[in-house]
Amino acid sequence: YLSLYMAHVTHLPSSMRNLRQLVYLNLCSALGSRVYMPNFLKGMQELTYLFLPWRLHDKVELDLGNLVNLETLLNFSTEHGSVRDLQGMTRLRALSIFVGGCTNENLSSSLSELRYLENLTIRGCVRSPKVYELFVLDRVHLRKPKLGLCMPSHSDEQHFPFHLTTIFLQECFLEEDPMPILEKLLHLKEVDLWGASFVGRRMVCSAGGFPQLQKLFLEKLEELEEWIVEEGSMPLLHALTIHTCLKLKVLPDGLRFITS
Repeated sequence: YLSLYMAHVTHLPSSMRNLRQLVYLNLCSALGSRVYMPNFLKGMQELTYLFLPWRLHDKVELDLGNLVNLETLLNFSTEHGSVRDLQGMTRLRALSIFVGGCTNENLSSSLSELRYLENLTIRGCVRSPKVYELFVLDRVHLRKPKLGLCMPSHSDEQHFPFHLTTIFLQECFLEEDPMPILEKLLHLKEVDLWGASFVGRRMVCSAGGFPQLQKLFLEKLEELEEWIVEEGSMPLLHALTIHTCLKLKVLPDGLRFITS
C-alpha cells in the first residue's frame, strides 16, 4: 500500500519499479503541477487500485497493458497511454478517463470489453455531434450504472445506456436545456449538474419526467435564472441541493407537488 496523495511530488523515481508487490498505489501527488514519471507501472501486476496523477508531463508514456488485476483505475489519459491497454483489464469496476489523442471507435471498443464496470467517468470528450455519434455509450456495460461525462449538444437519450441510474455532467457549456433529454432516461435515480455543465438561462422539468429520480444536485450554474418544475415531474425526489446558482432568485413553485 502506497499513497502519495497531495505530497507535492512532481518527479517520481525509476526505482519505484522495484515495488512489484504493491496492491494499492495513489500517485495523485500534485493538483496544479505536471508530474514526470518513468514507465515503471508495467511491472506492478499485483495492483488492484491505481490513481494516476492529475496532470502528467508531455513526455510521459505509460504501458499499462500488464495490469490485468486492476479493479479501480483513476485519471487514465489516452494522451499518455494506449486505450487498447484497457481491454485486458477485465476486472475493472471503476474507471475515470481523459479522452484525447484516440479515436472514439477505439474507446468504445475497449470499454465494451469491461463486463464488470460499474462507474465510468469521461472527461475531455469532444463536443462535436459528428464525432460524438461514433462514441456509442450503449456498447458500454455498466452493472451499477454511474456515468460522468461532457454531454455534447444535439445528443438525445438514445446516446446513453437505457438502464443508467446515475449521471453527472461538468463543463459541457450546454446552451440548450439538458433536462428534456435526461428526464427521458427512465431509470435515473441521481442527476448532478456541476459547474458550467449548463450555461443557459432557463431549465424545465416536464410533467411525467424523471419517474425514478431521487437526488438532484445543481452547482455553479451561473447563468440559470428560471427553473420550472411541472406537476408530475420527479415524483420520488427526496434530496435537492442547489449551490452557487446566484442568478436563480426563486425556487420553482412546482416543487410543492413533490411530497416524497
